[in-house]
Amino acid sequence: MVRTETRAAYREAILDAATRVFGRLGFQDAKMADIAAEAGVAAGTVYNYFKNKEEVFRSILQRTHELVYQRILVHQQLEDPIERMRASTREAFAFLEEHGALFLLYVSIGGGFDWAQKRVEQALMVENTARYLALSHATLRDAAARGLIRSDVSVEQLAVFLSGLTDATIFTWVRTGCEPGLRDQADPLIDFFLNGARAP
Repeated sequence: MVRTETRAAYREAILDAATRVFGRLGFQDAKMADIAAEAGVAAGTVYNYFKNKEEVFRSILQRTHELVYQRILVHQQLEDPIERMRASTREAFAFLEEHGALFLLYVSIGGGFDWAQKRVEQALMVENTARYLALSHATLRDAAARGLIRSDVSVEQLAVFLSGLTDATIFTWVRTGCEPGLRDQADPLIDFFLNGARAP
């Protein structure tokens, strides 16, 4: 048990160090030796946990997805589905603001993996997107059942619309340099989703 906990602690320390290294040097220029030096361990130790820097980066992404998911999951306890939607969007945007450098790095290396690695990466994205969509579907279904949103459009289609607005907001934020204030766009986004562009 102690050995397992020690191994997990080493792995987390390596991932923390790698996040700093990737942020400082970029993915292409970073080396496993740089990660080892940042973590304060021998290069061989890093290879005991990860076979290459691509695997390190995928592990960072998986850990990040899990952190975001857990933070959003907390808000699923809210009774009002509209407030649940708002709180979840605020939480996701706040997380992105806190970890903007990592997100920028992820976007910038989209073409950096070979085909086999891209398939693994795609599988990871599909799996995590499915989890987020399941939460979104549940919230939208609850809101529709309570008569808070229109029911003449399927929950699946509404989720596509909400996801599209969210993605567009995030990528606009990235294109404009990840300036502070993304989390402040959560409520206007949800208002637009609920009410459209029609003047009140």
